[in-house]
Amino acid sequence: MADILVNLTSLATEMGRLVSEGYVLTVLAPNDEAMAKLTTDQLSEPGAPEQIMYYHIVPEYQTEESMYNAVRRFGKVRYDTLRLPHKVLAQESDGSVKFGHGDSSAYLFDPDIYTDGRISVQGIDGVLIPPEEEEERTRRTTPLVKVAAKPRRGIIFFSPFFLIYFSFACLSLLQLLFVMSFYHKH
Repeated sequence: MADILVNLTSLATEMGRLVSEGYVLTVLAPNDEAMAKLTTDQLSEPGAPEQIMYYHIVPEYQTEESMYNAVRRFGKVRYDTLRLPHKVLAQESDGSVKFGHGDSSAYLFDPDIYTDGRISVQGIDGVLIPPEEEEERTRRTTPLVKVAAKPRRGIIFFSPFFLIYFSFACLSLLQLLFVMSFYHKH
């Protein structure tokens, strides 16, 4: 866990440096309920938490209005992410912006949490997983023999310490970005 915190801290430092150099970022921030649904399979690979975070950062400034107008106009929009070469798909759905596809999709539900012209934080209701990883995870969990009854998917419960720690790490990243952007203004 210490490695995750160190890597997230270095990510926050790097993001602060990029913003101070004039780059702009949009963070698609999953809510607490979405973070709690992450499984140990999704987090067990080395660097997985950081890669998930990179997939939620778009290296351009977007607000709710600009994203919604883009998906209304073009139907589907693919935004670059800091997790190269992956792009996150956005499309209009039920009068909102839907990111991703399949089980790892998320809706924009808490728009414009923070916007200052350089950093934009948009609340989403799910954790986004790149399509290739989603397919690989499905392949690993799909049985090779035909099963008469569908296997039940058990829910993996995280210890309260892990959930608090991971939520704290994500919130700390956002708070650090906010503080860095505040000091950069003054």
